[in-house]
Amino acid sequence: MHKDTRKLAPVMRGVRLKGDGMGIYDSSKTRVSPVFDCLKKSDPTACLWLPRLLALPSGGNSMSISPNSSSPLVACGWGNAERKLVPPVSLLSWLIRHPRKPTSGELSKDSDKAKKRQEWIDGSGNRIQEGLLLLRSNPTQEDWHIFEGETQPDVFMETVDIIVVIEGKRTERKPTTKTKWMDGRNQMLRHIDCAWEIRGKKKVFGFFIVEGKDNALDIPSEWIAFAKETITETAVASSLPHRGPIEQKEIAAAFIGVTTWQTVCHEFQDLGLKWKNLPDACGI
Repeated sequence: MHKDTRKLAPVMRGVRLKGDGMGIYDSSKTRVSPVFDCLKKSDPTACLWLPRLLALPSGGNSMSISPNSSSPLVACGWGNAERKLVPPVSLLSWLIRHPRKPTSGELSKDSDKAKKRQEWIDGSGNRIQEGLLLLRSNPTQEDWHIFEGETQPDVFMETVDIIVVIEGKRTERKPTTKTKWMDGRNQMLRHIDCAWEIRGKKKVFGFFIVEGKDNALDIPSEWIAFAKETITETAVASSLPHRGPIEQKEIAAAFIGVTTWQTVCHEFQDLGLKWKNLPDACGI
């Protein structure tokens, strides 16, 4: 679900892309945490399982490197410890310079903020200039000018060589392709885009893990289609308008596709991960 954006400084909070993260079939509690807690318990360094995990997705781009199996995790987060990734400042600047109406129709519950945003939508040069200045210095901690907040991939993993972001799905029929202020901001490209900002010289990889139909290992055909759509020219352009052509291509290349929870469990039976042991619902 989308949450309204909050303050950029000193701490950014905001939009979180989730669809089936609530209720008794909460994907975080019934899939993500049980699976990745088990894998990490079997090998806290991830050296025994991360390279194997990255070989499972299909429907995206081929991996540009073979991850070094001897490179241990230096950071990770999922479940109650999901890693929050802030949006690129270049995107925040681009959004300020390209006024638009929110996809939700609501400017803000705060009347003063709503007024400023309406003036911005109406093309006020003063508001645009004010918003850009607030990105550089914001002593009053205003946030009317923030049109994207943090994103939280279901799984974040980092070694000395790579950063991996994973979006886990269970009951959702398709990925999220918009935010409150961007009709065309693909969820996976958004995760990768934000990880791109902190990568340094590291490679970034992103993929989906979804539920197979009738407990089958096979990736549902619609998710193969969604994977292909993720890296189309249209999706990349609408998701990454603040990036140049070379970076757009590189970020799209970081998407390696989709696999299923059933396939992950099948692959790691030797590490104690079994499909039958995953809870069907929260509290079970």
